[in-house]
Amino acid sequence: MNRNIEERARALCAVDARMAAVPNSQIPALVERLWPIAALEISGGLMEPDSPQVTDLPQLAAEYERLKR
Repeated sequence: MNRNIEERARALCAVDARMAAVPNSQIPALVERLWPIAALEISGGLMEPDSPQVTDLPQLAAEYERLKR
């Protein structure tokens, strides 16, 4: 995966978590779990060949959507 996209996705996910009032102590684990979903959003849903495989994509995508509400 493009390193720039990963960094942007992690940063976006952290901002979304702060806006959702996730406790600071929980943000690193949440970002680690959800950043691939943010990366997919950044890339318009296109997965690059070297992207990490997301085994439970539907569940993580739903969790990320709930976080952003």
